[in-house]
Amino acid sequence: MIGRVAAYAILQQIHYTLSCITACTAAMLPGIAPRHPPGLAGFTLSEGATMTVRMAVVIDYQNVHLTAAQLFLPGRPIEESLIDPFRFAKQLAKARNKDGQHEVEVSRVEVFRGIPIPDDDPDGYRRNLEQKSRWEYGHQNAVSVTLRPLKYNWEWIEGKKVPIRPSRREKGIDVMCALALVRLARSDSYDVVTLASRDTDLAPALDEAHKLHVAKIEAAKWYDPSDRRTFGNIKTVARLWTTSMNRDHFVGSLDPRNYE
Repeated sequence: MIGRVAAYAILQQIHYTLSCITACTAAMLPGIAPRHPPGLAGFTLSEGATMTVRMAVVIDYQNVHLTAAQLFLPGRPIEESLIDPFRFAKQLAKARNKDGQHEVEVSRVEVFRGIPIPDDDPDGYRRNLEQKSRWEYGHQNAVSVTLRPLKYNWEWIEGKKVPIRPSRREKGIDVMCALALVRLARSDSYDVVTLASRDTDLAPALDEAHKLHVAKIEAAKWYDPSDRRTFGNIKTVARLWTTSMNRDHFVGSLDPRNYE
């Protein structure tokens, strides 16, 4: 058996070795930053460089577009309030950073939108495809626009099945937004994942994404201090940040192209 003196000497040596390791680790830590610091406005390294905080945005397009049209351009044709998704995301980043302490880089924008079928609205169908192409172009695959055919009721006219235009509506867009939100949050590729929608049915998706504790989950909404309809946020179990976007952000988000 090892004598007491020898055992004590061994313990002293182990303690000394651990102390050296701790000291070396502490010396190196100031220059090391976590790969994805969730929810931070920026992470300063020991040399003074700031780590970029990456934001992904999920856009419930019709919700964002029509809400803006009703709020900022009431009575005007809805095409006058057409939103460019990447411009919108940049304006969202600007609104989020109004205090200068929460700068983010827009790294991913995923858009979900209903599209009319050619049998009902061939011009609308064409415009939707052209808008998708224009919105995705030139952003190094950072923008993705998913179009899902609108749902219709049908009737028979002179032996032909015809879609009833007033019945058309989106179907499944909220589910696609929810899946995208959770997928992006789980990916560990983004520090902030933001949902742009006022659809209260998406509250469970926000909470589910938050429970992952990978990215900071936020929401975005249009806001006008003179309109009480814009007060309040989507009610979630978790306490989540919502960025309010005003008329100036709306103007900065508009798509100036003519699709006629």
